Amino acid sequence: MRFVLSNMILLFFNVLLTLFGAYSSISTFNAIIPENYIKECRIVDGRLDTIKTIVIDPGHGGKDNGTSYGKYKEKNITLEIALKLKKSLESKMPDLNIVLTRSNDVFVPLYKRIDMANKLNADLFVSIHCNSYKRDGNINGIEVFTLGVTDSEDNLDIAMRENASVLLEQNHINNYDWYDPNSIEAHIFLAAFQNIYLEESIMIASNIAYKLKKLDGMKNRGVKQSGFVILKQATMPSVLIEAGFLSNSADRKKLTTTKGQESISEAISNAIFAYFGSYTQ
Repeated sequence: MRFVLSNMILLFFNVLLTLFGAYSSISTFNAIIPENYIKECRIVDGRLDTIKTIVIDPGHGGKDNGTSYGKYKEKNITLEIALKLKKSLESKMPDLNIVLTRSNDVFVPLYKRIDMANKLNADLFVSIHCNSYKRDGNINGIEVFTLGVTDSEDNLDIAMRENASVLLEQNHINNYDWYDPNSIEAHIFLAAFQNIYLEESIMIASNIAYKLKKLDGMKNRGVKQSGFVILKQATMPSVLIEAGFLSNSADRKKLTTTKGQESISEAISNAIFAYFGSYTQ
């Protein structure tokens, strides 16, 4: 029954948002980017010489474990990948300011993470996460998300799981105003908050997907859109990466080993470097 009702609600709100989008340009792409769009893209708007700061966000932390499998916790994996990504980006673009929203096992509210990026006038925000689908251990692969309208219940479930972190914040009602993490409708409306960096976000996500799909044994599930709290207030291109399924044995091996984490972080680093193209300081 929940599946039927959820799809009815998704259909209803997507129809409304699509109609409203004709007036306000809510969505440039819908739910998932076509496979033939997943390719290397380079920035073309003249901002090459102004790139200064990239903010990397290791998902969860502290009292917020994220998803887990046995002894493995999402919060620890995302931190390890983020630290390796920072090191890799610094080696490629040494003059850039590469900032982590957390560098150890601490809890940082979602709104403070993106607020940090906004205050730094960051040129890119990358949030790193792990996926999970405990009902079927065969489901695997990497997904790269931007903020946007979804017509998929699976994408909605991912956003709701990641957004549930706000419930661990002491003052989440005031921090997020009307937003209710348990409300399907709230997630759908959240996805309507597009910004002027949507096209850039999708191109960077496309680059990341392009590089990650080349990793040995890792399935690429594409570039998608859904309603993520952490991306809503971004004043720069921003993406959220689900770097594999902890519930899948093959993905888990990559996510939890140094070699696997290095391959994931290096692919993301190469994608970012390729996007910014002939970067100069």
